[in-house]
Amino acid sequence: MNEKLINNLFNGVNDRVPIWFLRQAGRHIPEYYDIRKKEKDFISFCLNKDLIIESTKLPLKYYDLDAAIIFSDILMIPWAMDRNVRFNKNFGPLLDPMIPGETIIKKNVSVREKFEPLYKSILSLRNDLPKSKSLIGFAGAPWTLACYMIEGKGSKDFINTRKALWSHFNWFMELIETLSSYVAEKLEIQAKAGADLLMVFDSWSNMIPNNYFDVCAINPIAYIIKNLRSKNIQVPIIGFPFKVGSSIVKYSYETQIDCIALDWTVDLNWANNNINKNIAIQGNLDPASLIPINSTHLKKNVLSILEIMKDRRLIFNVGHGLTPECKIDNVKTVIDIVRNHKG
Repeated sequence: MNEKLINNLFNGVNDRVPIWFLRQAGRHIPEYYDIRKKEKDFISFCLNKDLIIESTKLPLKYYDLDAAIIFSDILMIPWAMDRNVRFNKNFGPLLDPMIPGETIIKKNVSVREKFEPLYKSILSLRNDLPKSKSLIGFAGAPWTLACYMIEGKGSKDFINTRKALWSHFNWFMELIETLSSYVAEKLEIQAKAGADLLMVFDSWSNMIPNNYFDVCAINPIAYIIKNLRSKNIQVPIIGFPFKVGSSIVKYSYETQIDCIALDWTVDLNWANNNINKNIAIQGNLDPASLIPINSTHLKKNVLSILEIMKDRRLIFNVGHGLTPECKIDNVKTVIDIVRNHKG
């Protein structure tokens, strides 16, 4: 079989529901740790062509999926901007925090050069992967990258980022615009290397003050997509604005994305009635439902998503990344349900 179910979905073919999982190559698969140990730190891991390829292929050894997503990290752009990105075990990412209004925003980054291993790994993967599997490239959204760069780490409320937006607006928007350019370029090189789809993760978009949702969430994504289309990058683009509530409707119409990924908090009936009907929907199974052993609710929840979305173009997925506690058997069960479902 040479058909790519996910890409066919965007070409008007909607006879079967494609499926893949956010963070499908992550820590719930035992071999991941053995691969990870081959490099001294996580950044080096994300720059090792052979390990990128091995990690990207890993979930396909276990699961009948319709896509592989390139193994990387959204913080590779801040790394390329010399923010000293590092990952501490049991703590998460750390960066040298930017001082709003004072830190000079780095504007001479050679994205193509910095991400040469990523480019080469996609070239290789597109040749190696079965023709029926879509290959997904991705990047973090400008707002989410700015959050990490200003805070210097993760946060419950990203208070310093929001404060910077209110107190140093011009500087903040300069950062967003610079990041938007880098994100567009990173997505472009992935598409040119052979990525069949692209995805933009706005993991902290729920922290954007409503007054600034347009300039921090919608306009940057619209710019990125316009930039890509102007360079004849026509692959479908998935946007993932995490937990933004009703703002997701505006996002679905004004960013020009081809598909919107929904987190597990979104009511699918509401989404069906309100989200742009010209775009596909991805999601939105709660990844926590894949943790309990012998859950009596898992099949019911999967079938509920399929039933509600039966008249929409759907990419079945979780509403956020698979956690380390997810059970491989549960993931296989979900795939079997989706594959055997007669809509």
